[in-house]
Amino acid sequence: MVLEKLVRLEHKMEITEEKMNKWEVKLESLSLNIDEQMKRWEDIFLSKLVKMDKAVNKTETFVESVRDIQLQEQSRINDLYQESVEHFKILSQNESEMYGQHINSMLESMSSKIEEVGAAEKRIGKSMELMQHTFQQDQGRFNQSFDLFLENTKLQSNKTINKLFAKQQKVAVTACASSSQRFSDNVVRFSTVNFHIGINNIDMFKSSGKFVSESPGLYYVSAHIYTNTQGGVFYVKKNSRTIASSASDSTSTHSTNPISAIVKLQPKDTLHIHTSLYIHATYSCLSIMKVR
Repeated sequence: MVLEKLVRLEHKMEITEEKMNKWEVKLESLSLNIDEQMKRWEDIFLSKLVKMDKAVNKTETFVESVRDIQLQEQSRINDLYQESVEHFKILSQNESEMYGQHINSMLESMSSKIEEVGAAEKRIGKSMELMQHTFQQDQGRFNQSFDLFLENTKLQSNKTINKLFAKQQKVAVTACASSSQRFSDNVVRFSTVNFHIGINNIDMFKSSGKFVSESPGLYYVSAHIYTNTQGGVFYVKKNSRTIASSASDSTSTHSTNPISAIVKLQPKDTLHIHTSLYIHATYSCLSIMKVR
């Protein structure tokens, strides 16, 4: 009977291993899809950065054009001013009294135009400063949004990959009682571990008798309890809740009694065998395996 169950358990482990291989293929495919998605996102943002560069180049070209126009206008005004001054000097020498008032009016008009040009230059300078400040703000917001998007994408990808790894992780343990005794807290210790995989807290399991889930999934638990107590009851418990129970033979002084169950566990959930019976070390063993 025990050998037959062990053969079935080994067959289930082989099936589980085949499923794990399929999961590894799926994980590789998912990783390729994630890489392709990240490449598409990078292309999109590179395209946006190119557009930003083009906008900057257009702004710089516009600023340079305004400066050239301003310099040309100022040069033209200066030349006109010099020509007017020379012309006025000649006229003033010949007909100073006749044209005195007219010259003063012209000079005042020229001064007014120069002041207008200066005011226009200041307005252009302020507009350029405002455009540069606005551009820097937009660029800063864009950089922050881009960095936040990349960070969120990285976190989501890591969470997805970690979930897939947790689903395909192999977890199993087979252990037996090391000495015959009645446990004071009714939690049977299987401290002789014959095999385990994917369990980091195996020492805690050996000392406490409680298997602590480290990854979520569907688990198969099977135990054989050897006792000389007739009609004694023992249980499989998830945390503090009973999920399966069995009893020893009521007609035999010594019996080996099996119990098994399938249970879904989340991280930090516990499994243990609970009984007040006197347990013999020989033939009293426990096996737990993650099947999905």
